[in-house]
Amino acid sequence: MDEKNSSRMTSLGPQTAAGGWISFAADPAQKERCLARLREAELGPDNQPSDCAAGGKYHFSNELGMPETLAVVIDVLCWLRQSEGKISARAQAIGLIEAIPVGVDLGTASQRYAHWLLHDKQWGIAQYCAAEPLKGLAARLKTLHDKELAGQAIDDSEWPALEPDTPVDTGVADDEDGRHLENLLASFSTPLHRIDVEQMGRLCGAAAYFAGEQARPGFWSDSEQRQMDDLYGAFCESTEQALGPRPSPQQVAELQDWMRHEQALDAVWEKQMRQQHLQLWRRWDAWGEKQAALYAAFNGSAVDLILSLFKLAPRRDVFASGPQLH
Repeated sequence: MDEKNSSRMTSLGPQTAAGGWISFAADPAQKERCLARLREAELGPDNQPSDCAAGGKYHFSNELGMPETLAVVIDVLCWLRQSEGKISARAQAIGLIEAIPVGVDLGTASQRYAHWLLHDKQWGIAQYCAAEPLKGLAARLKTLHDKELAGQAIDDSEWPALEPDTPVDTGVADDEDGRHLENLLASFSTPLHRIDVEQMGRLCGAAAYFAGEQARPGFWSDSEQRQMDDLYGAFCESTEQALGPRPSPQQVAELQDWMRHEQALDAVWEKQMRQQHLQLWRRWDAWGEKQAALYAAFNGSAVDLILSLFKLAPRRDVFASGPQLH
């Protein structure tokens, strides 16, 4: 998209006069252009699926006609599903974009998805707030978020906040996880429509993380984790002694060579550790299988939800042709 069209899109925007969004500016050809870009692109950490579909960074809202927060949802789902080993990020991204109807308002889709990440009984992070005052805060937030999605007015003064220096018992065994949970709840004591791109990314990552930790106590203990950390720490020290410090990312050839040697050492080390610590490794494998199953279940539920939000999105009446997108 050239500068002229880009500025034109910024001024006109893919929204109706009433403030609603219109996916693909109600133009089937625009959807095909987005899909064509995605099919031809090389995905990677610096080339996210949403950017590929939009033809570049910061064009998602204008090119696809939906909030930037939904771009975060699509990107995270693509990489999470790829981790299952059953579908590539590309195939997942194409499937999600293909599922978006042309000419619908997806303005609240990411808000409803955020509500699910926060408050779902099976996967929502609020369920881990087992002790006061976080338990009460989570319940209050759900009530307010429910009202918001129902279209009821909420005064800013109604949003709860923890008093400074309030002693907090999160009820979470791991102290670091507890602090993470506390910070999350505090940062999301806000209307869903005010959640920005950065916050959506944090929320998506946190929900996936906690989903994968659900069954840990029954499979893998803190003492076992410390044993594994100690073993791996010793391996890292010996690797640096053998290979020297890890080269910087700017030293491309040196870094690739260093990583190739590290992988070879890692394979030998793991084989030895599996023989020397047989029971520990069996426990580790069992926990890994359970965690993978949890991630797969979470990912499946997340994809089912976003697809249902696409399908149920209200269709906008467009009385004049929208801006020409390229």
